[in-house]
Amino acid sequence: MNTPLIVQTLKNTGLSTYEAKCCLALFERGTLTVPEVSKLAGIPRPNAYEALENLMSKGMCVARPGNTKKYGPSDPALLREKALLEVSKGTEIELANLKKKEKEILEKAKAAKENIDNLTSELKPRYEKSALEVSPLDYIEIIKDPYQIHKRFMQLVGEAKEEILGFTKPPYSPTKERMKEQVEQQVRLIKKGLKMRTIWEIPKDEEMMEWLNAYIAEAAKCGDQVRVVEELPIKMAIFDSRIVMYALVDPVSKQISLTSQIVEHPALAKTLKVTFETLWAQAEAYHILKD
Repeated sequence: MNTPLIVQTLKNTGLSTYEAKCCLALFERGTLTVPEVSKLAGIPRPNAYEALENLMSKGMCVARPGNTKKYGPSDPALLREKALLEVSKGTEIELANLKKKEKEILEKAKAAKENIDNLTSELKPRYEKSALEVSPLDYIEIIKDPYQIHKRFMQLVGEAKEEILGFTKPPYSPTKERMKEQVEQQVRLIKKGLKMRTIWEIPKDEEMMEWLNAYIAEAAKCGDQVRVVEELPIKMAIFDSRIVMYALVDPVSKQISLTSQIVEHPALAKTLKVTFETLWAQAEAYHILKD
């Protein structure tokens, strides 16, 4: 598949021309600055910056912070999974509203899936090649897309060998169904010897409180050590005292942002573990939620 055809296929997934060109530039060369993307994609620098930010919001790329902000490509296999999910959702809606066009809709979905598979097969080797490029800040990753945040968290949970520590508070990036999926995976790992401790912020919403009671009880029954506090300073998970995934309060809106940062740095992980242990000692047993 030549470059113009890849750009057109990317546009068929809902990207603009500038977004498609920037996306392909990242897959071709890996982590790049805005000027580098602008030059490689052959588009004006302001348009390149806007396109890259749009791609981040759509889960098509990630940012690498530093003195000069850089952008890197997302795993096309993850993009494929998300795209297929969106295609399936769209297909279900169309079939419900347009039963007479069922055959046409199914054929459209099949073609979309084939395009996504073809695109994935083209982008995967480019992604793997670009991953070999080493950057001083490759230990830091920023993700905005909720679907990507959930899948990355699940990946880190699955890779944990010894211990997971967590601060959990609203807003929740995954749906309740996805949180159930997280618990099921954690249970499997706990049975294999993984240690897990979680501190939950007590919700103010009564409906959320009822759901959280059942959720925490189930997690605790399966081996997750759970405590609760009135307020947590941050959303965070620490994996094996080595990797930290967290979300910070937006300084403007004063709300927890769904944007997540992943830092693979033992020193930071051990420092934040001290904070966790301090709050763990102050937290109360989750049973007080029933009082």
